[in-house]
Amino acid sequence: REKRFYRRLMEECPYMDRDTAFVFYTALITVVGQELRRFGVVRLPHLADIALVPQKSRVAWVGRQQKRIGEMKVLKMYPKERLRRYFNKRQKIN
Repeated sequence: REKRFYRRLMEECPYMDRDTAFVFYTALITVVGQELRRFGVVRLPHLADIALVPQKSRVAWVGRQQKRIGEMKVLKMYPKERLRRYFNKRQKIN
């Protein structure tokens, strides 16, 4: 899977070798992580907004017991409208 991902990335950017693609991708992931920690929201142009959203406390199974889990932040991804339209259109064709 990993090899396929970097190979596909190199096909889209023929001037990149595998090591450059790896460095670029890890730098992107680092920036996304830093922005999430700092602001709680990251906007990736043409792709999606990623946000840490508070989730209400709820009852959940912890082992064999039901306990109340406190409020925590969960990671949510909100795709851009253009991306959603593209994939919705593709699903209607099939």
